Amino acid sequence: MSLRRLLQILLTGFVGQGLTVLTQLLVPPFFFKFYPSGIETYGEWLALTAAVSYLNTLNYGIQTYASNQITILYNGGDLPGARTIQASAFRLLLLIASVFSIGGLIVFVLPVAGWLRLHHVTPSAAAVTLYLIILQISGNMFLSLLTNSYMAVGLLHRGNYISSAQRLLMILSMAAAIFFRASFPVLAGLQLASYLVFLLFALVDLRRIAPALVPSLSAGSWSTVRAILKPSGHFGLISIAGFLTWQGPILVIQRVMGPGTVALFGVVRVVFQMSRQLLSMASSVFAQDITLMVGRQDWPRLRRLYDLSERLVLFLIPVVSIGSLLMCPLLFTVWLHKRHLYQPELCFLMALVSAVLGLKEHKTQFQSSSNEHEELSTFILIGYSVMLAVAVPVMHRFGLPGFIVTWLTWEIIQTAGVVRLNTRLFPVEYQFGKGLLWRFCGFIVVAFAAVAWPALREAHWSLPVGVAAAVGTSLLLAAAAWPTFQMGELVQILRERIQRRRLQTAEPV
Repeated sequence: MSLRRLLQILLTGFVGQGLTVLTQLLVPPFFFKFYPSGIETYGEWLALTAAVSYLNTLNYGIQTYASNQITILYNGGDLPGARTIQASAFRLLLLIASVFSIGGLIVFVLPVAGWLRLHHVTPSAAAVTLYLIILQISGNMFLSLLTNSYMAVGLLHRGNYISSAQRLLMILSMAAAIFFRASFPVLAGLQLASYLVFLLFALVDLRRIAPALVPSLSAGSWSTVRAILKPSGHFGLISIAGFLTWQGPILVIQRVMGPGTVALFGVVRVVFQMSRQLLSMASSVFAQDITLMVGRQDWPRLRRLYDLSERLVLFLIPVVSIGSLLMCPLLFTVWLHKRHLYQPELCFLMALVSAVLGLKEHKTQFQSSSNEHEELSTFILIGYSVMLAVAVPVMHRFGLPGFIVTWLTWEIIQTAGVVRLNTRLFPVEYQFGKGLLWRFCGFIVVAFAAVAWPALREAHWSLPVGVAAAVGTSLLLAAAAWPTFQMGELVQILRERIQRRRLQTAEPV
């Protein structure tokens, strides 16, 4: 586990998550400000993009499995095998892109606007937008596989920088287009253009940095394509479950409660997605090392990595989730200029969901980065399907809070299942205990119970008082969580590694 490599990936993680936050900060208020009926227009944009986002499931499945397997084979000394997997994955992506390009034309004959109950975009514009998003998904597939190929040579941070540059171009062009009230097809076209520009750049850069990993279709085979399908398909199931988690609710709420409620749900969820970027980054920064260690069968170091990363994530979850909850009135006021959108019960429930998601996403990182994901994929797909089915009658009776409670219940069940799957990843002699997790469960229950009253009353406080309460509470939680999750040892390990690196640097050549 190289400290330098972790720091490089951490830096790219900060950049990537910062761009995600920038998107979330710019796009909703720009829609609200520059379009007539901005809240409903934003809700319809969310509904349109959600309508075909499930196609991304193929991207996640293929590029995740292929990137992991390329890295495992390359670091195991099998360069021909790594090139065969990469080339075969590209063959498969070309086939999928062709199907998307031709099959996607069906959107021009389907009553998309009627199905989604769109009122602020014409049927023809809705169809063009959907088709351009479908093409954009194809471009993202190729770019993702290229940028993740850098992981095989320990340069994942470089691929991440390329992905971040593409996102920055997309964000800025989108913001400019929204400023001029561009149509939905123009917005979708700008997104597609950004993928094409950086796809070309990635090909040129990879040829210069790691020519052995430049895709060559002749190195692949259709028999390998068939071999890729099953494990990639299971990653695809995980991605479909992600669609059911993030886009499925948008479509269901749009049908049941309309675009205004979609926009409210979207902005509340965005607040906690922004704050949870820190948790996601703390988990994903270890992904490359997990894959490398599995490839080398280095179980002692992987077990140590699991323990240290768990402490860090468990420490951050209550601080980040509850701090974000108490900062909601400020965010709604400064970010959206709509403090009335702050609904304490919705934000409180979403903070709970965010806390559980932070823990689950850390645990699933070990399954996905090691290609030990087949049982996980089936489990979560069935669970999210049942969750959405149950959520529809619950929403009819209890509204949006009913959906969030249903979501929270499933995330708790799913997290317990993922922890059980984690134990199977390690040989018997490297199994880990669950004492720290039980300690976390007790801590999080007490912490949320303690902030329930201020979270409910904060809607009536002045902004300075609310901010002071949020900052003070976050500091108290951090002080309590530090010894609870044994962060001192983690800091000592990092300090020793930094000192050793300084001594190595200071030695004469």
